Amino acid sequence: MSPGPQGTSLGVDFGTSHTIAVVRRADGSLRPLLFDGAPLMPSAVCADADGGLLVGRDAVHAGRRHPERYEPNPKRLIDRPSTLLGAREYPIADLIAAVMDAVAEECRRVVGHPSQVTLTVPAEWGPARRQVLEDAAARSGLGRQVRLVPEPVAAATYYAEALKHRMAVGSSIVVYDLGAGTFDASVVRRTDHGFETVALDGRGDLGGLDIDAALVEHLGATYGDRDGWKRLVNPTTVEERRHFRDFQEEVRGAKERLSRHQQSDIAIPLLDVEAHLTRTELEQIAHPHLDQTIRVTQAVIRAAGLDIAASAGVFLVGGASRMPLVGTMLHRSLGLAPTVLDQPEVVVAEGSVLWTAAGQRTVTFPIQRPAQSGYGAPLTPAVASFAPPSPQTAPVARPEPAAPQQVAPTPAYLPAPQYTPSPQESKPVAPRPESSPARHNLPPLGPHHTPPVSVDGDDAEPPRTEAERKRARKIGKRAVVAFILVDILIIAGLVWHFGRDGGVPDEHVDFSVGTEAFDADWGNLSAAGTIATEISSAHDGGITSLSTIDSPEDPVVFSAGSDGMVRAWSVSSGVLINEWEFPQGITTMWSVTDSSSSEFIVVIDANYDLYRLEPYGSVESIGTPDLPSEGSTIERVRSGLHGGNAALALMTEHEFEIYDLEDGVSGGILPLPDGAMWPNFWVNSELGDTDLVGADGSSPLVLAETGTGAPYSWTADYGEWTDDEVPAALGVVYDDDIPYAMLYSESMQLYFWDLNTLDSAFMPIPYENSRNKFHNQLVPTESGLSVMYIDEFGVVQLISVESGDASDLYEDDGIWVTEMANVTIDDHSIAVTGDENGNIQFWSLGL
Repeated sequence: MSPGPQGTSLGVDFGTSHTIAVVRRADGSLRPLLFDGAPLMPSAVCADADGGLLVGRDAVHAGRRHPERYEPNPKRLIDRPSTLLGAREYPIADLIAAVMDAVAEECRRVVGHPSQVTLTVPAEWGPARRQVLEDAAARSGLGRQVRLVPEPVAAATYYAEALKHRMAVGSSIVVYDLGAGTFDASVVRRTDHGFETVALDGRGDLGGLDIDAALVEHLGATYGDRDGWKRLVNPTTVEERRHFRDFQEEVRGAKERLSRHQQSDIAIPLLDVEAHLTRTELEQIAHPHLDQTIRVTQAVIRAAGLDIAASAGVFLVGGASRMPLVGTMLHRSLGLAPTVLDQPEVVVAEGSVLWTAAGQRTVTFPIQRPAQSGYGAPLTPAVASFAPPSPQTAPVARPEPAAPQQVAPTPAYLPAPQYTPSPQESKPVAPRPESSPARHNLPPLGPHHTPPVSVDGDDAEPPRTEAERKRARKIGKRAVVAFILVDILIIAGLVWHFGRDGGVPDEHVDFSVGTEAFDADWGNLSAAGTIATEISSAHDGGITSLSTIDSPEDPVVFSAGSDGMVRAWSVSSGVLINEWEFPQGITTMWSVTDSSSSEFIVVIDANYDLYRLEPYGSVESIGTPDLPSEGSTIERVRSGLHGGNAALALMTEHEFEIYDLEDGVSGGILPLPDGAMWPNFWVNSELGDTDLVGADGSSPLVLAETGTGAPYSWTADYGEWTDDEVPAALGVVYDDDIPYAMLYSESMQLYFWDLNTLDSAFMPIPYENSRNKFHNQLVPTESGLSVMYIDEFGVVQLISVESGDASDLYEDDGIWVTEMANVTIDDHSIAVTGDENGNIQFWSLGL
């Protein structure tokens, strides 16, 4: 891996449930590292059959099948020398190192090797715990030059630098950090020499997971005498442990939804019931746990000698601090409304990078005292001190932060009995409150987004023809602007992925189901390449997926955003007709037609659970495929037909699976045939089946049945393909129901074949960059049938496969397009794009 630019720094917050990493470039721009498309990577690890370690979402997925090899919270094991995963014992440092190695690899892939790495740690951790973390970093790709930063200091740095709160020398901030597994309260003071933690205390056995455990106890009071409950909460078999893991995920998901809604349901495995839970019940259950955190916070403030009214503020960090009850109880007890962010999980990681940006600093950790209640007695001043930032350091370029929320008091809460905590995990499923619009809460969906057609590999070779050279000069001009804009837009990407700090434009509209969202007058369309209409701020953050149901009577556009919402828009009326809530975003969406000719959208979540969405209907779970198998990664996903039924096709490097979406039955995992490159699926519209299409340099295409994996046909019509060409990759695009193979050659040309007849089709056209993302539909334009793709600068491009004419959908307006689709309205061909700011735009294609 090549090194990153001088001054590139990486900040890592290794948390109990999730790990977060932020990169700061030399010019001060910030961006999160994305793991499978999301900024939050589960800290989970799972041993595979060969003794290796899977991490993140791959570990979560494998853990559902092999719970005996799964550890969701390795940070909680920091005081143990090792733990048993399956039949093998692993040092705890190895588990942590596996997580950090995933961070290091993603950092190297994005910006190269960072020149500085910071790793945040609880301020009260002693030398033994810090040594485990340092050993883990040394064993991973992060290396030995990792600097440890106390979490309260990172939070205070964020408060001062990112949120622009003035903190004069001598002023103090109270940091309330409630994470998944631990709670810390601290007072951090600004001095002439930077920040110092003057008092801190906490609980090593109190966090969001323990509130989850209390919810399980609460449910046990109602359902504990039913057959299956004891087997569920005290599992002894692999199957029972799998059910318990699913139950834990249900409980945590319901808790998170109740931060936004008044009620939620929890599906209880083995009992086959759905328990109803209200926010009032949750707050009664959580109250005694949170009351402990309030008492600790008050004691820390007293130990620091701080007048809370004269302080710089109270700052809530950690994912569990998002519960509305937290802010309410703090406000009542301290008389000061705390500062609350939409994404409190990211504060510490980003704060550590901002801390690094201030120059070289010296860290002094506290000498540990005997524990009293929690980690130990509140510590005295000058626990952790830092040298002042270098006066020559340039200010960090940052987006303007969103205004902090002030928590208002709410009615009093009833006390609840104390429960014994135990670790838990996550998976939400719940209906909407009766008072809400048609919003459906679903399990968190992860970001394994599979682009419709993409090519892996290096950048394109230099242009060879005059047309290519002209195009290259045009791209070069854009690149100058893009070079200036790219880091600014990386910050914008950070904003919309984290959903805060200005991620919602000033013109944001709070949409309600059934209301008009955009001007749907399609009578006077302008020339090709102009905006017909748009939905401003359709989502609070970037658009992550677009799909359409292109019916003549009522075409519908489905959009998914980083705000966790999926929305359905009627193109003919301009009305928002439905919405569903996916708290952690979605993997991808596909439009499907079933055996009864009904169209619907299939949604895939992070665990590859499948859901069916109807434009005007509810949501339906339709099962879970067998892929990915342990240690594998899904490389292709496509929806289509199989045996006349709607089906989903999935492919890894060596295997494939066809999953029947109507019967909920898997065709099993089959090996890909030998002897060819098998990069895609296609729907044979004549036979009504999904088959495999591969690239064979001697043919150049070969087709195979998905039922057996046996090849059954090769291309006879080579068209303009020659023996000198070498296949580089292959995609499938459609013109209505006609599928075409789109074969990429190493000479940077695209060749097309009609997959129904295997005849050569269209003319070869150039492609410029192997990272361009192609739409899976051929779209009619004024230049003829065209491929549509998003280039490396976030601009939508069109190339006619009939004439070879190329055009931009629009030029250099500084907005990155993230997703695209197409729709037909009143016989007009329309391109639909979604951008990083959450806007959806409809573009005339001149027809």
